[in-house]
Amino acid sequence: MKIGIIAEGPIDHILLPALLSRIAEERADFTWPLDTSDVASVFQLRKRGHGGVLKAVKRLVRALDTQYFDHACFVILLDRKTRPVQERIKRLITGRQRFVLGTAIEEIEAWWLGDRTNTLAWSGFSSTLPLDCRYADTAYQAERDDDPKKTLDELTRRSPRCDRYYGEGNVDLASRFAEDHWRRNARLDEITAQCPRGFGPFVRDMTNSFRCAKAASGYLLR
Repeated sequence: MKIGIIAEGPIDHILLPALLSRIAEERADFTWPLDTSDVASVFQLRKRGHGGVLKAVKRLVRALDTQYFDHACFVILLDRKTRPVQERIKRLITGRQRFVLGTAIEEIEAWWLGDRTNTLAWSGFSSTLPLDCRYADTAYQAERDDDPKKTLDELTRRSPRCDRYYGEGNVDLASRFAEDHWRRNARLDEITAQCPRGFGPFVRDMTNSFRCAKAASGYLLR
C-alpha cells in the first residue's frame, strides 16, 4: 500500500511516515508498512514552500483524471500561515476521497514537541529540564509555540544526549527521532492534547483513510 506525501520540506517527509505507521497501528488496527511495496512516496515540488505544494496538488488532481495511481491516499501537509493556499487546495480536492489535508499550525515540529514523553526521552531530559528552557514552562502548549524549531534547537543545545544542534531543521536528528521513538511509540493522545486544532483532525481523517483502505484490500491486521 502506497501513501503519497505532498509537503514543504524534508523534515515533513522524514517524520510523517513514522507517524502514519503509529496511527495505522493504534487507531485502525492496521499494519503499515508491512513489506517493501508499502511506501510513503514523496511528490517532489518544483517550487519551494506552500506555493510549490499548491502546484503539486493541481498537477496531481489533473493527472488523477487520466492516469492510474496505486496510492491508497495522498497526504498534504501545510502550516497555518498558508490559509489562502489551504482554501484553494480544499476546493481542488473536494469530493476526492483519497486526499487527507493536515495543518500543523506552525510546523510539524509542533507535533514533535507535543509528544512530550518521547521528546524528553530523545533529548535525555528524563525528569528535570533547565528552568530557563522554553519547554520547561508549565504553561507550554506545543500548538501555541510561535517557533517550534527554536524550542527544539534549544533542547539540543542543552541536551546531555544530542551530539549536534537542531537549528532550522536537522534531518539526521529528525530521522533518529522518527525511527527510535515515533514509528512504534508515538504518543498520539499526548500530541492531540497539545495540538488539538491541527493534529486532532489529522489523526481522525488519517484513521478513516486507513480503515477504508483496510476494508477495500483485506490488508493484514496486526
